[in-house]
Amino acid sequence: MIALPRLSFLLFPLFLFLSIFIVSIRINGAESLELLRRAQANDVDSQVNLAILKSLSGEVKDAHYWYRRAAKQNHPLASRMVGLNHFQGNGTSKNPIIGERWLERAAKLGDEVAIEKLSTYCLEQNRTIEAIAWQYFLKGIKFGYSLPAWINQCTDAQRLEAKELAEKWESQGKPPLYPTKSFVDNTPVYQELLLSNGDRYEGMTIKGIPNGSGKRISKDGSSYLGGFKDGMENGYGTWFDKRGIIKNQGLWKNGKPVFAPKQKN
Repeated sequence: MIALPRLSFLLFPLFLFLSIFIVSIRINGAESLELLRRAQANDVDSQVNLAILKSLSGEVKDAHYWYRRAAKQNHPLASRMVGLNHFQGNGTSKNPIIGERWLERAAKLGDEVAIEKLSTYCLEQNRTIEAIAWQYFLKGIKFGYSLPAWINQCTDAQRLEAKELAEKWESQGKPPLYPTKSFVDNTPVYQELLLSNGDRYEGMTIKGIPNGSGKRISKDGSSYLGGFKDGMENGYGTWFDKRGIIKNQGLWKNGKPVFAPKQKN
């Protein structure tokens, strides 16, 4: 009977892994905007750093989006994180089948953590040959790596079949770039716009229309800061007068506050 190692990567919080990056990516507002622009321009490292920032701030859906953008450009860590997100249902659908595919992609890109996790997962699924094969695969790319003791409990036939499978994976080389469709049409991008009524807008847009987080500055100097959908204020937002004093704060729908401020007598 093979002793199963604990599949800890499905149990501990994601921030324990991500926290090692905090120091290197602490940035101010201007740098954050520049990071977003670089990520939108498909700079893979910027996409990963932005995903990490989004994760740390609890914006898990946005984090998964940027990890996936980077993963499609064959970034090993991003591919691993997309896989783990699908295992955990973190910012996306919970689907171990899709998760395993992304972990396999990360593994074949040389991500050692993904390889270990795949081996453990396969072993827990009673897919012993694959579990051993991932260990041999890791040994082939990590100098001085020692195989775990549980492999000694396997039969010679199992180890031989696993070695052949690992050699097959190695011969395939790195996976090709993920086939992607254009991100242009429906990808949120940051823009500064002059609206038809003379107001100015700064924030996220889709096809040139305010969508997502943004700021609208009216001609009279008042402003709205919050969510937009299809060009109108939607979601949580704050309306300031021209002096910067809050006049209304709360939920908005179709350009109007859900709860209008009370008029003074």
